[in-house]
Amino acid sequence: MTPEQQKALDNVMDWFDFEKVHRTMRFLRWNWASAEDGTPCIGEIREMARALLTRSIELGQGIGTGGFQVTYSPQNNYLKLEFIISEWETEI
Repeated sequence: MTPEQQKALDNVMDWFDFEKVHRTMRFLRWNWASAEDGTPCIGEIREMARALLTRSIELGQGIGTGGFQVTYSPQNNYLKLEFIISEWETEI
């Protein structure tokens, strides 16, 4: 990972609202199989986000799981983390 990529990853981790994600997951009773009590704690949520961001940079493409979606574009120097609870798209 380049220093610029690490700085971008750290920026996302510093500014993303993990508490909001945790509150939402608890409210929706959103469970992860990997979480000890079903709904992950903030530490587990942060750990998953960091792993996804790191893996996305390594792969050079976006990935997602557990509600998280990472968008990564090395051509545009763009890194984005989202927590998605509902989405729909269709072709016309």
